[in-house]
Amino acid sequence: MQRFVVVGLGHFGGWAARSLYALGHDVIAIERDPALVDRYQGEVSVAVAGDATDRDMLKQVGAAQADAAIVSTGGDLATSILATLALRDLGVKDIYVKVTSPEAARAVEAFGVRETIFPEREVADRLAHRITSKSVLEYVPLGPGISLQEVAIPDAWLGKSLRQLQLPTTHGIQIVALQDVLTGTVQVVPDPDRALRESDVAIVAGPDEAIQKMLARSSGKD
Repeated sequence: MQRFVVVGLGHFGGWAARSLYALGHDVIAIERDPALVDRYQGEVSVAVAGDATDRDMLKQVGAAQADAAIVSTGGDLATSILATLALRDLGVKDIYVKVTSPEAARAVEAFGVRETIFPEREVADRLAHRITSKSVLEYVPLGPGISLQEVAIPDAWLGKSLRQLQLPTTHGIQIVALQDVLTGTVQVVPDPDRALRESDVAIVAGPDEAIQKMLARSSGKD
């Protein structure tokens, strides 16, 4: 069991706190609004009404022993930064901060956080990729221009093996997992000689541009 501090119990922070607690972890939730604190009693280990920028308060609730922290204070950039600094002063090394703009992300990153999270942009990016390609079932960004994408098996691949397709060489992409949707079986390290079936979906890793070109070529649109 790990210990996590969640600062802010808005939509994002609240869901994160609940999810971590449901996974069996110790969750200390800190929120200025007493009504939100009351709402989360019983859904986290400890819900406290207080100011997360106050290092002494954080220390009193056990934040110094946390494995990681999530800071989600809405659009209050100053509070996010001050809470981050207070947590770092207590020795919390892994701090994840929700931001509302690229500018806020750059400001927060200057304080050495583990990661900035921009939920609205990430959800929008995933949706854009899904609705612009009928072949893309899911989209998970890994970095600028690089992603994992869940795709339906193109007709041109059916009956062929990964060894025959040679996707890293021919398209600059890699299939990292296969799932047969009929049986529910998943191969995280796919058998290179297994023939691809219509019931398969593939988890493909690589540059977005390369994956898009591959799908276009396989569908005969290139």
